[in-house]
Amino acid sequence: MTTAAPAQHHRIVSRVVTLVVAVGFAVVGIAGAASAHHNTITGTVGCKSGGGWAVTWSVVNSEQITETVTASNRAAVPVGTTLTAAQTRTFTETVTTKPASPLTLTLSAQWTNGVTASNSGSIAVASFSDSCNVTTVTPPTVPVVDDCGPGNAHFGTVPTGPWTSTTNPDGSLTITANQGYTFPNGQTSVTYPKPTDSNQPCPVVTPPVVTPPVVTPPVVAPPEVLPAEVRVVRAKARHIDKCGRASDLFKVSRSSGIVYKANGKVVREGVWIKAKTRSVTVRAHAVDATYLLKGQQVWKMTFSRKACAQAPEIAPNTGA
Repeated sequence: MTTAAPAQHHRIVSRVVTLVVAVGFAVVGIAGAASAHHNTITGTVGCKSGGGWAVTWSVVNSEQITETVTASNRAAVPVGTTLTAAQTRTFTETVTTKPASPLTLTLSAQWTNGVTASNSGSIAVASFSDSCNVTTVTPPTVPVVDDCGPGNAHFGTVPTGPWTSTTNPDGSLTITANQGYTFPNGQTSVTYPKPTDSNQPCPVVTPPVVTPPVVTPPVVAPPEVLPAEVRVVRAKARHIDKCGRASDLFKVSRSSGIVYKANGKVVREGVWIKAKTRSVTVRAHAVDATYLLKGQQVWKMTFSRKACAQAPEIAPNTGA
């Protein structure tokens, strides 16, 4: 009995040591497996059509089991996204303002075995080229000048802006955006077709016809009455009615012995006067009894509302 007890005690101690060592290995094994779970996150960036930067994120699952994203600092990778065993997935987003610090994507995930991990990936600020920062502007509205007479319609002064303009041999106009600017849909230039001429004829201005005064023979009155002389004169008025209201004009001839009135006011003679109303009535009067009016003495002038030709709209995108 005295010799058996030490031997039995030795066997018990050995078993306890073995169990502790085995448990220790198991704990180390679990810790090692947990630390292996991770996502490898990388990012690339390039210019986006129309301005800004197109960012592409690549996320690689390190494990042979499925994971689910539980937290994300960027909307490009929404919470709930899954990656299957060893899967690589790409996610894209647009950045419109150049970042002041590295652009970072941080993801937290849980694998189907319950292990969790958080990992990040960044893109350096230097990767965001300044040449990608493009501003979209609206092409200018260019006025069209269409003076009276055929075949002379042309573009007027191009409004100032971040662009240059070139008048082409065929009469069309090309507007090109400056560096760092673009027109809608990524267009760098737009072309306006040659304006269509209205062919509105110019008014023919004829010199006024001056009718020489007709001298009538003197009337011999009784000796106590001095002889009198009456001169016969003719009045004349005309008007021009072009498109719009700006060119509605009327004119009375310059003649001695006649005064013209419109709406009760004396009308200046020998010059074109702008009509302020759609209808104007001009009346001629002799200045005194020594003049006698012959022919037409009242003119009722009416001006139409005919609209002038409109400037052409911007040409559709031709792919130029």
